[in-house]
Amino acid sequence: MKSSAISRQQLGRFHGVEAEVVGHNVLGEPANVLVLRLPEARKSLSGRQGFKKVEAVCNCYLPPGLWPLLHEKPASRTGYFREVLRCIFGDAAARIKVDVLSTGVTMNEMAWVEESYQGCWVLAFVTAGVKSNALRLGVDKAGNIERKGQFEPVGTINTIVITSSSLTQAAMAGAFITITEGKVIALEDLGVKSSYSPELQASGTGTDQIVVISGDGDRATYVGGHSKLGELMARAVTKATKSALRKRQEGTDKGL
Repeated sequence: MKSSAISRQQLGRFHGVEAEVVGHNVLGEPANVLVLRLPEARKSLSGRQGFKKVEAVCNCYLPPGLWPLLHEKPASRTGYFREVLRCIFGDAAARIKVDVLSTGVTMNEMAWVEESYQGCWVLAFVTAGVKSNALRLGVDKAGNIERKGQFEPVGTINTIVITSSSLTQAAMAGAFITITEGKVIALEDLGVKSSYSPELQASGTGTDQIVVISGDGDRATYVGGHSKLGELMARAVTKATKSALRKRQEGTDKGL
């Protein structure tokens, strides 16, 4: 796989976290990726890669032209991500520890929100596509089963949450509940319906992904609704998810 020149759009520096969107062309398809570089290796929990320490998080847009290849040949997916990381990090790609998410939504439609209270802060970065994949979990029937790692890239809601607080493993697991509730509230507020049962309220998509990144501040053991940190987390996720859904709708209306 051979990559071409890349472009970089700096989004800003948030409490030491450097955010940028990197445009690239791998396998002949133009795409982009959100890159969040952390000031140092931090604890993370990913619904895709589990618990580990990472130095960066990447949310990769997979353009429709690559879906058949990546679906039919799962090994190509690993190679594709390897090339994307090489575009971003150069020779350091093999050494840097990264959480990777993927979506059929371009990073041009990504939204981010910060919420803070007395020195404690939460950042939420969200991409959201629900047109063909929204469902009401537990009611709508699943359409796919994982076989040898194969699945189809579709619209999804990807949520990356970074906080100033030092989260215990239990708090990081609990954060998944708080984040999910915040996402569901956004879908309810915007009236997003299931793609499979249009009369029903959607609770998410079939491929939603979450990454939580711990900070190095005050220790937090609980992030539920009775904690200020949980309140900030849910509020940031709800706002960012709504904004991302609106951006996606605007992009769809323009034929993007």
